[in-house]
Amino acid sequence: EGSTISSSSSGDEITPNKMQKSALASLERLHASNTPRALLVSATGTGKTYLSAFDVLATKPKRVLFISHRKRILEASLESFIRVLGDAYSYSIYGTPSWNPDCTCAFAMMGMLAKHLDCFEPDRFDYIVIDEAHRAGAESYRRIIDYFRPVFLLGMTATPSRTDQQDVYAIFNHVIAYRITLQDALSNDMLCPFHYFGIHDLEIDDRKMDDVGAFAKLTSEERVKHVIDQIEAYTVDKEKIRGIVFCSRNDEARELSMRFNEHGYRTLALSGSDSDKERNDAIEMLEAGDLDYIFTVDI
Repeated sequence: EGSTISSSSSGDEITPNKMQKSALASLERLHASNTPRALLVSATGTGKTYLSAFDVLATKPKRVLFISHRKRILEASLESFIRVLGDAYSYSIYGTPSWNPDCTCAFAMMGMLAKHLDCFEPDRFDYIVIDEAHRAGAESYRRIIDYFRPVFLLGMTATPSRTDQQDVYAIFNHVIAYRITLQDALSNDMLCPFHYFGIHDLEIDDRKMDDVGAFAKLTSEERVKHVIDQIEAYTVDKEKIRGIVFCSRNDEARELSMRFNEHGYRTLALSGSDSDKERNDAIEMLEAGDLDYIFTVDI
């Protein structure tokens, strides 16, 4: 795995879009007032990672740390930083065989980093980025945040509101660097428009299917046929299906995937217990057109 990468910029030059420029201007004002931390709230798909790289390019910190909770996200983020920053930094992923402790732009998995904080000086990094900062209330994230003393800490999330009583805003001193809503993204052509259809679920024996205890009914042939009928009714391009099916429990996901396959679909089920390789393989199959749907619960 090429975890340590030194690269010059290649391909088309990456430049901020209109909304990213506004966000960068807001961040510039925060930096000018020596604000120590802030939260960037931005809809999924609006380029939060590129935006953080652009801010690094503008502020020129000596050492940068990017933290995520998934390997796939971490690797994709590393590539984004390289495209923006090029040879201005050297890049490495902590915990890999090719980890370079002298790198100036480090990428780390939250779980791995939290267990080895004593390997780093608290003031080692000038600029720290926390991806999916709505998780920052978790113990491992709080340990990391409390340990390091960067000049600036940027949290990034699409979903700052939580249901577990953790106040994500408080962690970032209630400072919002910028907010890009889904409507903002659609209005500025940052995302493709979409149609949302709310479909009534099937009722069996006068019981609605949101009763997760009724597993036999959740995965019954009658309900499977109902779901398939709705999919067929609302799918525009049936030859190029790429779908995610969110289920309420893992056994339901596995059972529904099996039943869909019996009906001629190409699907599989993924859960939090599946390895990064299994997840990456599934995503590659979906992208290649070798899968129609992935059934999942908590990833």
